[in-house]
Amino acid sequence: MTPFHAFCLAAPRSGEGKTTTAIALMRAFTRRGLIVQAFKCGPDYIDPTFHSQAAGRPARNLDTWMMGRGGVRALWARYARQADAAVCEGVMGLFDSRDPGDPAGGTADCALTLDIPVVLVFNARGMAGSAAALIAGFQLYAARMGLNLAGVIANNTGGPRHADILRRALAHEGLPPLLGALPRNGLWRLPERQLGLVPSGEAGITPPWLDDLAGAAERHIDISLLLRLTETRRPEPPAPAVPSRARPRRMAVARDKAFCFYYEENERALTARGWELAPFSPLADTSLPPRIDALYLGGGYPEVFARELSDNTPMRNAIRAFAEQGGEIYAECGGYMYLCSRLEVPARNDGAPGAGVWPMCGVIDATARMGGRLRSLGYREVTMCGDAPLGLTRHSFRGHEFHWSHIEPHRAYAPLYTVRGGPHGQDQQDAPDQGVAEGKIRAGYIHLYWGDTDMEDRADAPCPLPAGAAQRPAAATGRVILLNGPSSAGKTTLARELQRRLHHDHGLPSLVLSVDQALRSAPGRYTSLREGLAQTGLPLVDIFHAQVAEAARAGAWTVVDHVIGEDPRWLDDLFRRLAGLPVLCVQVTCDLAELRRREAARRDRPPDWPHAESQARRIHIPLPGQITVDTSVNSPDACAARVLDALFGERASLQASSSPCPASSV
Repeated sequence: MTPFHAFCLAAPRSGEGKTTTAIALMRAFTRRGLIVQAFKCGPDYIDPTFHSQAAGRPARNLDTWMMGRGGVRALWARYARQADAAVCEGVMGLFDSRDPGDPAGGTADCALTLDIPVVLVFNARGMAGSAAALIAGFQLYAARMGLNLAGVIANNTGGPRHADILRRALAHEGLPPLLGALPRNGLWRLPERQLGLVPSGEAGITPPWLDDLAGAAERHIDISLLLRLTETRRPEPPAPAVPSRARPRRMAVARDKAFCFYYEENERALTARGWELAPFSPLADTSLPPRIDALYLGGGYPEVFARELSDNTPMRNAIRAFAEQGGEIYAECGGYMYLCSRLEVPARNDGAPGAGVWPMCGVIDATARMGGRLRSLGYREVTMCGDAPLGLTRHSFRGHEFHWSHIEPHRAYAPLYTVRGGPHGQDQQDAPDQGVAEGKIRAGYIHLYWGDTDMEDRADAPCPLPAGAAQRPAAATGRVILLNGPSSAGKTTLARELQRRLHHDHGLPSLVLSVDQALRSAPGRYTSLREGLAQTGLPLVDIFHAQVAEAARAGAWTVVDHVIGEDPRWLDDLFRRLAGLPVLCVQVTCDLAELRRREAARRDRPPDWPHAESQARRIHIPLPGQITVDTSVNSPDACAARVLDALFGERASLQASSSPCPASSV
């Protein structure tokens, strides 16, 4: 079998040159005769358009928050195994994610989930020996999370001498090697607009431009070394899906420069469920495709092409007539705006076209207004208030929201869904933010992901469970739930609640092992592990970690009450012993004022506030794949539910716990 290469291309932050470097490498690999599969971390629609053009095959999104880690691995297995090289471009900075205490949705979590090395791209302009400090920090942080930082690529360099200084600076400190240095070149800059980069189809990216970029990569990057450092095991094939027995149906999908935001996996899932997808252009066509059962209007840039969309009166009339005749329509973001009565686009200082008030389809009695600032950005969870669109059978979805516009309804509509996770973390209550549902018309701002809906149709999938029921793993494999946090943060209470629910709700064998137990088993009475180590001279840490590993390997779901962040050596020892076992790391946090109150109220030992405060301030090392629970604002029951969501799949519990949809005011 031919060698397989895979890596995640990351950066310290956005704007360092990830996308340019990614497409340069993808194109260079294809010119070497390699089959390249491109991936993009996160919910981005635009970067994959460049990847697809450079690699010559559709790029795929990977997102551990929207898809879950199992979904990411399944998607990777489906597509990466068909290639010789799989290149996954990261999102934002390597360690950025939806929440500082939760790595889900971030680049590091994606690389950890797939167990692939990381190549870091950084903007080296104005930097020499300081590059070593930057890379040393990223290497240290990566090592603590269990990531392999295989190499570094400098971008925006001043020439060969600058590249040599950077190379020697990294080598002198024993850091990952500088694989190459791309020089500054304004011709390689990708055009941008308010939603990020301009899609490749509009940006005018041509094969000669891609080849010029690939040529630069071949001249300035040691591609042979890069491939050697990133050779890894080819993914195993995924389980086959059961063929759909659904009645064939035909769906019109808007696809042109105005409507171009679609997840490839969403469309593949629709096809797997029996839909025939018929693309059409609201800009250029004057009628809908014939014999359609549904219409899907994705996101995009209706404000940029408002004049052209408005001038195409036959198409607007055809869509309105389809709605009036009872046709099913599902629209997201830009498609939601297009269904409104009109679209208002204010004039801009740069003289960009499209300013004015433009009639749209009139399916929804509302006005869509473009604003001068970003109105909403981030991940969302939704629960449908009625049936899901397009024949999908689930009621809960995850997705992403990103828009500058606002929709003002001129009459009351029933909401499409309830939303968890608004612009500032709160649930969304405004009617336009909850979408519109009327008859077979469903529209909302959130770009939903349902590419994993066929997981339930796989040949090896277990029987479906009732809504809200957690799925028990098929094999009685032990697992470790590692609770890490300061003294008095509530780890012991949480551990007991987890054990109760694992036993009563899931019938799983479980143990709670704690540092306090290890201290009580030694002579004397010690209030901290450090004190016990110093006074007894016994290897209490080694004994405790061996207990944990043996219990899990014997099949127990082992809840560990630990304070591992006090010493990185403890972390290294524990994870070495747990190699090969599934581990969920849970960072248990608590507000300092509440922590002090709890510590003062302790009766099992003398209170020791300085020690507890020191732990709270020092235990901040992110553990691999960790989630965070805050016991000062959440009950033990809620914290346990959060942990079990991460273990058994969050969608099932979301269906059970979501509040009902608000009553319609119609």
